[in-house]
Amino acid sequence: MKNNLRLLITLFFLILPACTGKGVNSFTELPLLQKAFDVKHFNDRTAKGAKSLIYKITTPFPAEEVTTFIDHDMQNKGFKRYPMPYDAVQSFSWVTFSPKTGNWEKTDKVPARYVASWTNENRNEIAWVVIEYAPYSKVENWQGTAQVSCQIANFTDFKRDTKALEKLMHNKRVQN
Repeated sequence: MKNNLRLLITLFFLILPACTGKGVNSFTELPLLQKAFDVKHFNDRTAKGAKSLIYKITTPFPAEEVTTFIDHDMQNKGFKRYPMPYDAVQSFSWVTFSPKTGNWEKTDKVPARYVASWTNENRNEIAWVVIEYAPYSKVENWQGTAQVSCQIANFTDFKRDTKALEKLMHNKRVQN
């Protein structure tokens, strides 16, 4: 009886990823630069099991080495650029939040954020990267240290969630 229960639990955890879509470990590897430090890999439960990678890299703003490496790495893995729909932050450019206008605006100095996303529809994957130079990075030289956050998830789930968000936003506008 004890062995049957153990077998049943093992089968449950082996079958569960197949039922919920692609298993996290089968996602394409995220771009990691060799000079990266403070590297953390994890599975993001809030993003429905997205595979995540966060690291820091010492590089002068605007981190051309980083953006070029990531863009080439994603393209070499069969991904195409995918500007996010309904994105408040402009994709593939450096921006900063302006408290005066309440919008994200292009910038050529720190603090700044770079957001980029790619899809590989053959593998049903979407990947996005946020590169940030910010004083809350808990790094002494934050102006010369970028924090890179990468995630990869199931593209079908992303599209479904985007449509649900769009419907919610539409309903909210109609109520107002």
